[in-house]
Order: sequence, then C-alpha cells, then structure tokens
Amino acid sequence: MKKLLIILVSLACLVSCNDFLETFPKGQIVAKTTSDFRLLLDNADTRYSNNLSQTSMYVDVVSDNSQVTLETWQEWIDQRSHLKQLYSFETQVWLPDGATGDLVWKNAYYISTLVSNILDELPRADDNLRLQYQLAAEAKVHRAYAYLTLINIYANHYNEATASSDMGVPLIENPVELPSLERASVKKVYDFILDDLLSSVDDLPDNVSRQFVHRPTKTSTYAILARTYLYMGDYEKAALYADKSLAINSFLYDYNTIYTGKASSDNLIGLSRTSDQEILLHKTTTKGGHLSEYLQLDTISFNNLYSDYKIIDTITTINYDLRRPLWFSGLNENGKLVSSQPSYVFSDGGHRYSVDNDFNVDYTPITTSEMYVTRAEANARLGNLQNALDDINTLRTHRFMTGSYTNLSLSDLNNNQQDVLDEVLLERRRELYGKDLRLFDIKRLALGVDHILGTEIKSVPANDPKLVWPVHYEYLDLNPEIGQFPR
Repeated sequence: MKKLLIILVSLACLVSCNDFLETFPKGQIVAKTTSDFRLLLDNADTRYSNNLSQTSMYVDVVSDNSQVTLETWQEWIDQRSHLKQLYSFETQVWLPDGATGDLVWKNAYYISTLVSNILDELPRADDNLRLQYQLAAEAKVHRAYAYLTLINIYANHYNEATASSDMGVPLIENPVELPSLERASVKKVYDFILDDLLSSVDDLPDNVSRQFVHRPTKTSTYAILARTYLYMGDYEKAALYADKSLAINSFLYDYNTIYTGKASSDNLIGLSRTSDQEILLHKTTTKGGHLSEYLQLDTISFNNLYSDYKIIDTITTINYDLRRPLWFSGLNENGKLVSSQPSYVFSDGGHRYSVDNDFNVDYTPITTSEMYVTRAEANARLGNLQNALDDINTLRTHRFMTGSYTNLSLSDLNNNQQDVLDEVLLERRRELYGKDLRLFDIKRLALGVDHILGTEIKSVPANDPKLVWPVHYEYLDLNPEIGQFPR
C-alpha cells in the first residue's frame, strides 16, 4: 500500500500540464516491478477522484432517459449548471460561473495518459514476463474503454461513409512526447480502440475471481468489442463477440430472488461489486455523481417504458416487470406509483450495492445483460429473428414476476424483421437504463429528444449537434488546437 500511495502521489503532482492531460516524464512513475504495476492497475479506490474504474457521469441528461421537474432543473447551479444547459439544449453549456472543468473529459484523459505511461515503463519490469504481458493487456483495455466513452460523448456517431473526415477527439498515443491535441478523425479513434482491444485479448485470462472484477478479462474484452462493433454498425462482429463473452459468462439473476418481503427498491438483497455475477467489468460514475440526480422519468414516460403492470385498485398495483419496483424509487410496497417523478436508485450504495456502502459513486458496469441485448439486436438486423427473440425471452423471463411472462414468438410479431427489431430495441432501452448509454443509442439510431421543462417542451431533432457534448472552454483556452464541435 505504501508503494501504491507513492505512485499515486507522483501522478497527482503532475495534474497541471494542459490541465486535463497529465504528462509524466520518463522515469516519473516509480513502479519498478510487475507487483508495483499490479498495484497501479488495481486502483479502484473511490475515495480518490481519479482511478481506472471511474468513467462517465451525467451523459444521459441529454437523452430521453432524463425527464426532470422544473424544480430539479432549477437546482442545477454552480458546479452543475452545465446540466441545466445540456438538458434544455442551450448553445452555451459551460458557463463562467459554473463547473471549473469537465470531470468526464478529464478522467478519461487521466486514464489514457496513465495507461500510456504504464505501457512505456512496463517493459523494464521483467521479473515476471507472463504477468507483464497481462498487465499491458489490462492497461490497453482500460484505455480503449476510455476512448470509446470519449468518442461517443464528444463527437458524432460513427458513420462509415464519413468517419474518416468526421471530427473525433484528441488521440494521445504517447503523452511523454507532448503530442498535438488536434482532434483525430472518428475512424482513427475507433481504429485505435479496436487495436488496443484485439491486441490485448490473447494475454488475458478468461475470467477472474469476483474480488478482481475491476480487472479486464477475455470475457469483458469480448463484451467491449461487441459494444464497439455494434456502435460501428458491424453486426456480424457484434454478434460474434457478444456470443464469445456469453460463452464464458451468461449468468442472469432471477429478479424474483433478489429481494425480501414485497418487491421494492428498499427491500433489495444487498450485494458487493465483488459478488455480483452479472458484472463483467466494474465501472462507475465519476466521484460525487449520482444517477438519481438526473435519471428520472415523469409518470407517463415511466409507464410507457415499463408498461407491464396492472392497477388492481386504489391501493395495489401488480408490477409484472420487476424492474419497475426494484430499480426505481417512488413506488410503495403495494407496488403503487406514488411519486410524480420516479428516480433510478438500483445501482447506488444504498440499494443493490449496499454491502459496499460506497456513496462516492454509482456503479455502471458492463454486464452479461448488455451482451444479451447486444446479441439480440445484431441478430435482428442480420435476419436471425428467432435467435434475437430467444435472447429477449431469456432476459424477460429473469426480469418478470414468476409466471407473468409468456415468451414472444415470431408469429406474435407478424414474422416481421422491423417488428422484431423494435421489440429488441425497447428491451435494450429498458435493460440498459442506469448505465449512461442511452445517448449513444439515440445518436446511432438517429432519434430526436424531447425534454419536459415545466409547461414547455425542449426538443432537438435526430443528428442535431446539440446531442454532442462541447469541450470545456478552459481546455480550449489552453489548447485551442482541439477545436470546438459546432452547436
């Protein structure tokens, strides 16, 4: 632990260069053995603002997964004033009296820079070559995940026809050399992501014991590849890698078994991140951010999205889809929706992950359930309709009240590919609520967004530039070559 602290302090002392890009001169990382580098790559301590698990926050405030009250919107001031601007689709997002930086951007480039320096120094640690190769592979997977997050927040969605010329994000391959911070093309960033992932997978174990779920494995790397190829529209490879991931770990919890008493988010059986068998790779929000601040729905949107319920009388509602009462606050123990604004609370430190008692972050891991909906979508688009429905039926059987769900058949959907795809995309949205991935789907599916704001509706059409986050002005002042994405 003492060595880890020395390493982390050394890194923290070098935060100021280019503000968000921490560059470390050769020899600055004091790790010398593979054990030292293992300590660095095992840092998932949420007491600190920077670690390899913290990735994104507030992303879906731009999406239709966020429908907040006017009162909540008005409370977004000072360090959160950019949320107000993003939610109402304003041209100016980063205000002079608002947040002093963008933690999502900064944390992603912290990971990129840390990994690049580890890869530069790691060859000197030749005391255990097998472990050295594994550590290098883990580091590259973390970097690929960071860039996949960056490119989908701060750039247009991948379009094969224009990706070579579309403005992406700065690609920092070797921070020691103080590289140019001009944005690489979307294609170049995706090529870099794929190279990091594909060159790593053979040096990783299939899986790890639960206590090390923050370490990348073959299973989680296949999952990130599946996500990446889905975003690129390469459905054959998305299906292939989702299948590879699920071949190693296909576990799903039966939601009928994860609570005591009546179905309620307050009655969840607590887990730790180290015991959740659906987690493939542990990832979290940035420190201090909580999903319930913005992942809220008005009652109409909530009931439309999670539509499998039945009002029995003025006291009792039967929620066939157990995600309704288990994921959201605002429903009482009789299942009745009593709040006008149910909020997502499932993955915070007071509910499903109460064993960890960690209120610094919420968990946004990559999971087996994402692989089911990824494979289902890829198969639906490829015309493998029964395979797509099989995955949706498997997932719903595990999420619905016992005996309340009847498997969908192709005849139920008129043997129609678009109808099957629509059903798959509905289930994808439901299951991935709370993962901060909805904005990415809105961009790739070319959807518009309507936000309720008091008596007004704030709207943007499909492919609107306001679906892309702008870069914080302080980073542009220091590094004007980055360039701002037009809004």
